[in-house]
Amino acid sequence: MKRSVTIFLITCIALFINQFIITAFKPDNRDPKLARSTNTCNCYASSSLYNIVIQFNNKVPGDLAAFNNQSQADCFAWQEFISLNWPINPSGYFGTPGDTSPVSWEAYMPIDVLFQPDGVQPSSWGTLVSPQYAARFKSQRLLMNPTKTKLLTFTTKFAADSVFGLDPDQAAPIGSPNWLGAQNNTNVWYEIKLNKDYYDFVIKNGYYNAITQHDSVQKGIPINFPQGVYNGPVGAIEVKAAWMEVDNINSPKWQRYKLSNATVYDSATGNFRQTVVALVGLHILHKTQNQPTWVWATFEQVDNVPDTNSKTTPPYGYNFYTANCTPRQVSLHGGGTATVSCTANTSPPYFLSQAGPVPVQVTRLNPIDPTDAVPINNMMQSNIKKFYPQSVFQYYELVDVIWSQTLQPDKTTPIQVPFPLNTSAMLSGAHVVANTTLESYVQNTNTCYSCHKYSTIAPFPADSVNNNIFGDFSFAISAAQYPVSKAKKKR
Repeated sequence: MKRSVTIFLITCIALFINQFIITAFKPDNRDPKLARSTNTCNCYASSSLYNIVIQFNNKVPGDLAAFNNQSQADCFAWQEFISLNWPINPSGYFGTPGDTSPVSWEAYMPIDVLFQPDGVQPSSWGTLVSPQYAARFKSQRLLMNPTKTKLLTFTTKFAADSVFGLDPDQAAPIGSPNWLGAQNNTNVWYEIKLNKDYYDFVIKNGYYNAITQHDSVQKGIPINFPQGVYNGPVGAIEVKAAWMEVDNINSPKWQRYKLSNATVYDSATGNFRQTVVALVGLHILHKTQNQPTWVWATFEQVDNVPDTNSKTTPPYGYNFYTANCTPRQVSLHGGGTATVSCTANTSPPYFLSQAGPVPVQVTRLNPIDPTDAVPINNMMQSNIKKFYPQSVFQYYELVDVIWSQTLQPDKTTPIQVPFPLNTSAMLSGAHVVANTTLESYVQNTNTCYSCHKYSTIAPFPADSVNNNIFGDFSFAISAAQYPVSKAKKKR
């Protein structure tokens, strides 16, 4: 009798456990608004020995326990991508088509709000539009909510066409037009967002003012951003995004994109207009304890451009390439013409202040790493589709990740650029890592750290001898300004 009872109890327990596993990990096909975020999956490429468990939730990882190979770095990047693109509502559906609600990283601080004119203390966390721009909105009778408005003003990755004026000599060609025109005859808009660990570090130390940065350096204190920790603090994150304007919102094409509402600033007319934008490129820069030289991850929407492995054209064509290209002759404001050729990866011959955008031909010059990135992308896209069948994020792919095989610690005193990086220890799937929407015209020249090791603190004329002090791989910190009157007085 006791044996029968025991067998019965064991059977019941087994059935309960089995049902729990099925319930907890089955694909969630319910109404997107009711979906839960309890799914997990394994991520690895060539060997399960380097398995990383991916959590489908909004918790951004601070670090890995260890970085041993490229597949682990790639999986870490995918965990970042999922967490950063999780909806603001933690229990929300991951990637609802047509949803323009902001995701987690879109609530980060815009660079031009953190670093205000005259180096004044920035607005409170969560402010998405600076007071200066808010005033311009009011003058044009546009409805603006400083905590909900995405304002896009960069028409190039940085540099000449940016109304903010940030020019850290990073994007190329430097001092020349480098905007990117999509096949739907719109230009790509760019933005830079900084997470709360980055923001709090800047506020705590007063580094939103260039003078304070220089005072710190004069005291022998280097600018070292906070590091993320495994199962601990997130650490400093800098996100750079590329957005393509949506032409016909009713087209099924946009069911494959993360969409957002945006107000864009037209530098040619000086006017604002409201539009819907689609995410086509994303850089994630993350400083961690095991990677004080930062983890450099970059993603793209899968329909952007053809590459060497492309076999079929996307269902709605490529965003930045067409096989039927013809040169475009453009009439410039003030007279004259310019011709946009069909030679791929060639920067346009005019600034957007001279004429409107036209399509620019782009192809991928560095194939996505077939050993790690390609199988991991297939694995993660498949898992996203399994857990969230409607998710737009199944149509995004990891381009590559750069990480350091050896620990290269922070400097304890300020140093001049460039940072003495051990480049032989910097690993990635491809020799040069390039995002076709963010490095369109320099895909075969410099990789990320080649430029970022030259990042400096913000310039200050009264202490120009320290203008070339290393800024911990972040060009954003160089955007800090200062009161002109104080600069003159100190000089």
